[in-house]
Amino acid sequence: MAFTPSADLNAIQRLIIQNAKILELLDLTGKPNIEIAKRIIKRSQWNDLATNEKRLCIYFVPDRPTKNESFLQSVVQIDIHVPAIHDFKAWEIQEHVKKLLHKKKINKRYTYFNGQLGELPTMQGFFCCGSRFKFYRTI
Repeated sequence: MAFTPSADLNAIQRLIIQNAKILELLDLTGKPNIEIAKRIIKRSQWNDLATNEKRLCIYFVPDRPTKNESFLQSVVQIDIHVPAIHDFKAWEIQEHVKKLLHKKKINKRYTYFNGQLGELPTMQGFFCCGSRFKFYRTI
């Protein structure tokens, strides 16, 4: 399978955007596509000011070698940032993301839940939790 990180991120973002429950928890139900794209992003950082906006970030962390040198384990991390008073929604979003992506065939490769990361650093007044998903690609 070809090295297609952009296509992989696009496919994962598309699956998340199509999930009504995740959109509801992110307060994006009925919002225009441009608003959704600003809040479900394909990178770990953003440069626009987040007031009370919830945000979901999808991005790669470094690949891991496998015992077979022809394959690499690719890892996608998904972080959910919410105002601190909505920390329970971040955990609920994380649960729905896991259900959505675990054992899901994305770009002809199966994606597997690789564990939750617990509470992660974020900006003052916000709460963040994350999880990782793995899949294997040929070199």
